[in-house]
Amino acid sequence: MSKSIYADFILKNAPKVITQIDRDKHSITYGSCDRNHWHLKIRDFTSAILQQSGLTLALLYSINFEGNIYYKKENIKKWAESTVYYWAKIQLRDGSFNEYYPYEHGFPPTAFSLYSACETYKRLGMTDKYLVNKFIKTGRYLVKHIEEKAFNQEIASIAALYSLYSIVKENWILEGIEKKLTRILNLQSKEGWFPEYGGADIGYLSVALDMLSEYYFMSNDERLIKPIFNVIDFISYFVHPDETTGGEYGSRNTTYFLPNGIEVAIKLGNTKAIAIKDTLFYCNKNKRFFMDSIDDRYLSHYLLHSFLRAIEKEMTNTDIYVSDQLPFSTDHCRFFAESGLLCVKRQPYYSIVSLKKGGVIKVWKDKEEIFIDCGYRVNFGKGKVAATNWIDPVYQINYSNNVACVSGFMNTVKLKVSTPVMHIGLRIVAFLFGNKIISFLKKMMIFANKHSDIRFERIIEFKETEIIINDKIESTNKINLERASNMSLRHVASGKFYSSSDLLLVPEVIARDINSIKIKAIVSILDGKVTYIYE
Repeated sequence: MSKSIYADFILKNAPKVITQIDRDKHSITYGSCDRNHWHLKIRDFTSAILQQSGLTLALLYSINFEGNIYYKKENIKKWAESTVYYWAKIQLRDGSFNEYYPYEHGFPPTAFSLYSACETYKRLGMTDKYLVNKFIKTGRYLVKHIEEKAFNQEIASIAALYSLYSIVKENWILEGIEKKLTRILNLQSKEGWFPEYGGADIGYLSVALDMLSEYYFMSNDERLIKPIFNVIDFISYFVHPDETTGGEYGSRNTTYFLPNGIEVAIKLGNTKAIAIKDTLFYCNKNKRFFMDSIDDRYLSHYLLHSFLRAIEKEMTNTDIYVSDQLPFSTDHCRFFAESGLLCVKRQPYYSIVSLKKGGVIKVWKDKEEIFIDCGYRVNFGKGKVAATNWIDPVYQINYSNNVACVSGFMNTVKLKVSTPVMHIGLRIVAFLFGNKIISFLKKMMIFANKHSDIRFERIIEFKETEIIINDKIESTNKINLERASNMSLRHVASGKFYSSSDLLLVPEVIARDINSIKIKAIVSILDGKVTYIYE
């Protein structure tokens, strides 16, 4: 294994996370990790999911890795402890927490923050019955509630509950874990992934892997080994030759990757995990690291403490294993029918296609991404946009003999802009109905689509040195057809971080005032040129 980039990434970003924390012990918000609340005063409550920064501090305080200037610094310890007390202070009556608005009773801030609070409590050797009672209240909330759409959050609740169990040793927690775990394992795709809003998403799958692996690491529950390895095997197909992963073909478009689950898999002797680590996380001072564009919110969220937990496990991974080859290295064609993802390797190129997302395609030659096509959009004005690149279970998809096909109707999305009136209304409704409105908000912001009357068909043919894409668009009304950008219309909080793919695609109007059009794209791999033919 190569030397990892963990330490460099942690030390570069730790000051950003510490800056988010109120470190003034006389402040009434001492321990808040939401700078927008305690300092900038542009939010009137603390987003509890950011209290995970406390675990980042606790790990910085307790892990003695090379260059760690925060190790055993008393201020770091005190600030970490203050985040747990502030977490307890902002807990809602039912044990849940808010993330995006008051009275939200959100599942993600409740699950992730309980995990980080319990781990910080244990890591720093804290003893306080008041805090333990607060932990128990949140634990009881998580046992009673299930997150059905975003599996990374549900798996986080399992890790959180086991961390709580390690403190209080009460059997009701194990019973709650067992119910959740049985459900989760039964719903894991046979292809290895866990569902994220209707499909597979690599970034959020790395979060699920992180939390599932952490639960295994704490509990030593051997039922988890095979599911963990299945996740690793699936992910290996979506590590790119340019040392990036995820993106436009995923159900939630994420472009980051949490490393902790990889380190747990390496401890278990998984050679593909070693190959993934060596590709995504090896240390090269001259290399552009694909996660340098992550914003402060997600560094404060689960990202940086995953790196810290990873480096701690790396320090004790003393066994020497031979790294496996990743799929982009050897010729193959793998169609994951359940997720609709297709991976094709020919000697000169590697390509990934999401058929269930309208045929979004990315192509690499050697270690460079040379082509991306995210389909088409039609802008109706006033925030109403139709697109082909939307996860849609009713798209007709097929792959055989090096030809991939997808057809269906464009999905129409009504984009939303926050307004004072909307905020006031949301708060009133949230006060009256609490988390009962979460499904309504998700329907508005995440699942806010309906079929248009614009039909499309895409056929992709893979040859040895070129890829041919044949598209057909038909509409009952006149439309202006545009090439879609790689900016997803689906709202994803951890999406739209800058990536090098952003530089490849230039959205432009292809045809105006048409009812139908045929478009042929010939991607020449050897010279990287793309020829378009319009009919």
